[in-house]
Amino acid sequence: MRLPNRTPNIPRMPLPATITPAPRGHLWGYLIAAGFMALIAALSLTIRENYPFSHFPMYGNPNSRPVDYYFLTDGSGEPLPVAALTGETAPRIKKRMLTQEFKYVKDHHLKDRTAIPPEIITEIRTRVLSGFVTQARSRGSSLPAEIQLWKGLIHQQDQGYSESFEQEAAVNTAASPPP
Repeated sequence: MRLPNRTPNIPRMPLPATITPAPRGHLWGYLIAAGFMALIAALSLTIRENYPFSHFPMYGNPNSRPVDYYFLTDGSGEPLPVAALTGETAPRIKKRMLTQEFKYVKDHHLKDRTAIPPEIITEIRTRVLSGFVTQARSRGSSLPAEIQLWKGLIHQQDQGYSESFEQEAAVNTAASPPP
């Protein structure tokens, strides 16, 4: 038994004059682009991780200078979640400090950052840390009574790697916020 066709008999409407099918010339453009992408993919798979097509050489021969990073702690030395408090990641701490240091070097016509006096370095660190505290307050984050800025150093040694830490600055957050 055959079921009756229940679809309505709708006449086909012609395309409006403003809509025209793509000319066949575009097909060649698509084929050339697809072929070029396939060639690049095949070339990448063939070359693999070989210089200069790899970023590995940057990390393949580490130097003996210590690598530094910065983090925030409360007054007892417990690390704080920088992103949760301020909305920015921990590497941003170092970026802000370097920006301030380079500005000082430029404004005072110094040779490089190593020429900045230690008391100015401490002032810059404290100013950057205060900026993070202000940013955390503006987000409504709950802050401990004291926030400390620490510098971590990773040293390469014959036996492997070791870490050392230096406190760079501290800010009392219990005091009234700066104007």
